[in-house]
Amino acid sequence: MLGLAISTVVACQDAAPVLILVDDRQSANIYLPAGTTDPIRLAVDDLRSDIAKITGKQLLVSEKLDTTALQVLVFNLADEAQRSEAVQLHPDLDTLLGKWEEYVVQNVSFSGKQHLLMAGSDERATMFAIYHFLEEYLGIDPTYYWSGLEPAKREQLAWQEVRIVQGEPTFRFRGWFINDEDLLTEWKNGGGTRNIDYRFYSQVVHPEVIRPVLETALRLRMNLVIPASFVDIRNPPEERLVAEAAQRGLYVSMHHIEPLGVSAFGYQNYWQEQGEEPLFSFYSEPEKITQTWQEYAQRWAKYPNVIWQTGLRGIADRPMWLADPGVPQSDADRGRIISEAIQVQSEIVDTLDQRERPLLSTTLWAEGAGLNQAGHLTFPDSMIIIFADNSPGWRWQADFYETERNSANQYGVYYHHQLWGSGPHLAQAIPPQKTYDMFQEAVEHQASDYAIMNVSNVREFILGIEASAEMLYDMQSFEVEGFMSRWFAAHFGEQAEPVHKLYQRFFDSYQMHETSSVPLLLDGQTRSYGYKVLHRLKMQVEQPEKYQEILAQEATPTVESTWGSRYLSDMHPANSLSPDEVLTLLQQQIQSLEGMEGSLVQAADQLTGDTLQFFQTNLVAQHKILLGLNRWLEAVILSRLAMDENNTMAASMHLQRAIEFLEQVEDAKKIASEGEKWEHWYRGDKKMNIVGMIESTKRVHQLMVERFS
Repeated sequence: MLGLAISTVVACQDAAPVLILVDDRQSANIYLPAGTTDPIRLAVDDLRSDIAKITGKQLLVSEKLDTTALQVLVFNLADEAQRSEAVQLHPDLDTLLGKWEEYVVQNVSFSGKQHLLMAGSDERATMFAIYHFLEEYLGIDPTYYWSGLEPAKREQLAWQEVRIVQGEPTFRFRGWFINDEDLLTEWKNGGGTRNIDYRFYSQVVHPEVIRPVLETALRLRMNLVIPASFVDIRNPPEERLVAEAAQRGLYVSMHHIEPLGVSAFGYQNYWQEQGEEPLFSFYSEPEKITQTWQEYAQRWAKYPNVIWQTGLRGIADRPMWLADPGVPQSDADRGRIISEAIQVQSEIVDTLDQRERPLLSTTLWAEGAGLNQAGHLTFPDSMIIIFADNSPGWRWQADFYETERNSANQYGVYYHHQLWGSGPHLAQAIPPQKTYDMFQEAVEHQASDYAIMNVSNVREFILGIEASAEMLYDMQSFEVEGFMSRWFAAHFGEQAEPVHKLYQRFFDSYQMHETSSVPLLLDGQTRSYGYKVLHRLKMQVEQPEKYQEILAQEATPTVESTWGSRYLSDMHPANSLSPDEVLTLLQQQIQSLEGMEGSLVQAADQLTGDTLQFFQTNLVAQHKILLGLNRWLEAVILSRLAMDENNTMAASMHLQRAIEFLEQVEDAKKIASEGEKWEHWYRGDKKMNIVGMIESTKRVHQLMVERFS
């Protein structure tokens, strides 16, 4: 994270440097003790690659300790042999013993020469020591793969002093949830086929894509990943995602609708192969569900560092009772069924996980939060209980505040930088200050054992996830304005201040619901509300005589339609407002976004090279996407209001403009697809599906033309 506090770095000038890694005569080698694990070796490969990018010289790796030569000494103190050797060289390292992810990076003197010591209390701490040094002393952007920002070339790497001392992190587990990853999935073909009855995914994220995702997470000192949505570990290309994460030393876990790795899709695949199609229900088919859990858990258990997800949800991230109408209707009965399922899952893990204390978690998302708040759920001791926000990163649900903390359990949070359905998805929305407020509450309410962040396709949310990573590691030292100043300076140099102001204007443009203080015109919310209006327009055109009758039918609540409003009401707060109220707020948001256009052009004129390209993709393109979507919604609402007044000509005109605004969104996507690397970035745009929005709008417009011309 480029926001990390920068230690004093003194380059070689008149006096001889104390520590030299590379100069025109020599370069250090890297000492890796025998038995160094693969995750650390891969981190060392990144160290060597970064130094080669900067200097053109490749540091060699040796398993021979030679204090008479320049060496980078890498030690994992959790390894007994390495610990003994390291403490002999530097006795103070014994203070790291038994600690969680503490590390030291400093120059040390042996045999009249200076060496660079990197020592961590455990495997991940050792990796984080390497990545922290690369960022702080070599200026490596930890998100370089996504930002495109490469370090400046240097002929010499020399310092009078190197010193990093990192204590234990504030949040013990810090992870990314790769969710709604439509762009990552389709960006590069050849990752393998997904056997899933779900229109958004047809193939597996390619190895060339998941590897930089995992590398970036580690560079940001994340130690946990849920590597995809709906992983079916019985499918080799999908299992590879888990294997890649495990090889990098990350803890691995599952989507909250995949207890022990079993989603509804995996369950269906498993039984279809056996010629059966049982109901996906722990209530009606407990034996078959349990058998499937056991089968999948056996496969997951072969990987180290699994954090088992437990719980009970239905198909496609819906409550389990929607998959089985026979489930009892009372909340108490539903809570009892979920609690029984969690207990069965816990017992399965105990038989398969060889660790003394397997790591179990449950995520209280949607109805889980509501049932927990009402006291209908029970959990085994030692389980990590994870509270969720109720909308994309803006507030915790009530059970977060009301649940009494039990010393036998651990507690954590699930936070959305991205949330499909409401957004943000293609355009970032959450300023680091809001994220800080949320995580600070997690610390204050004893929920800092675990934090998982929904980061979707990663690239759109670099600022937010980088700030989050730093604060999760050290909330006490994190300061929002200081981070922002450093981040913008690192990414935009002399133009840091004006660009910073533009980002802030972008974040401030989002309009808030007056009572919930939740944004209501994010990209996904705009899409969802617009589709609702389009649907009613279509009814007005096709069946005007039945329009009122159909509206009345729409207004009749159903089990399917009410669960979301009951448990996730903040996802779409615009639904509680009249069209006129939404239109007023929408026009205010559009006005704010339009007011930025000239300043964006002026800022771009002052930037060059990779910095300009990053500005274009990370802000300009997202601004144009959001503005185009908002203008589309405005035109659709105006068309609907015109139809209510029987002004069919105006209704048709507004809808034609709506199509043009979506075509502008497609043009904006091209900005972030420039260059060979990013050519097909939006090929997998199946969630927002701008092309589908254009076609839907065209169909309604064509109906108008045919009926009223």
